[in-house]
Amino acid sequence: MMKSVVSVSAAMLLAMSLTACGNNDDQNEANADTADTTANAETNTASENSGDMAADSGTQMESDSQADGESQMGDDAMMNGDSQANNDSGMASGDSAPASEDMPQAAVAVLHGTEGNDGISATIRFTPQDGGVAYTTEAEGLAPGKHGYHIHLYGDCSAGDGKSAGTHFNLEGSSKNPPADIDRITGDLGDLDVGEDGSASDEGTLDGASLTGAKALIGRGVIIHEKANDPNQPPIGAAGSRQACGVIGIAEADGGMSSNADASGSNDSSMSDAEPSADANTSSNSSDDSDSSM
Repeated sequence: MMKSVVSVSAAMLLAMSLTACGNNDDQNEANADTADTTANAETNTASENSGDMAADSGTQMESDSQADGESQMGDDAMMNGDSQANNDSGMASGDSAPASEDMPQAAVAVLHGTEGNDGISATIRFTPQDGGVAYTTEAEGLAPGKHGYHIHLYGDCSAGDGKSAGTHFNLEGSSKNPPADIDRITGDLGDLDVGEDGSASDEGTLDGASLTGAKALIGRGVIIHEKANDPNQPPIGAAGSRQACGVIGIAEADGGMSSNADASGSNDSSMSDAEPSADANTSSNSSDDSDSSM
């Protein structure tokens, strides 16, 4: 009996041992599988991270390359812009410096008769000199006797009576509001002493005048009046109505007469000799304009 019990007990112990060994093997296999799974996951993660890093590196390299390219393009554009700006500046600098021949060196006024005085004409040339401007005058078509003539404020002869030229140009102060005690005729060029043929020549100097600047003559008007100046009636001179008007403009220093112009002038003179001349004794406007408007 005892032997049978021992045999059964031994069999049971063997079975339990075998079961325990089987359980341990299963656990070991499960652990091994878990470890393999973990390792594979870590490997995949590392591979993915490596791929991401490579992708990031590629993206960064591409961005850096693109940035370098854009920077280079920007630098090239800036250099080109600076070069263009320098060229433009050089051109502007060259353009802004006027050549000496472009500066006014002489001036001229060509006068024509006002309404009712169509036969009157005159040419006055102005040349700078020390302390002022010298002038020479040639006129024709005027009534015999003396005619005062003056520089006027505006170079505007659009009005039929010449009054659009404004008042006399005052070289020493206000033209429109001269002092009440002024004792001279402003803008005065003197009197033209017209002969029986209706022509006159004159010359003189305007002290303190200049072609350009604060007291510039260029752009002003010139008026020839009906009568002589009255020195007892400054600053206008009460020389009567305005019989001719002209505007002072820039002229060539030599009077605008080149050799070609001389030849052309000779031809024009020959042609004009064959044409009837205008009546030099056209009657003047006899209305008495005191020219006192300022």
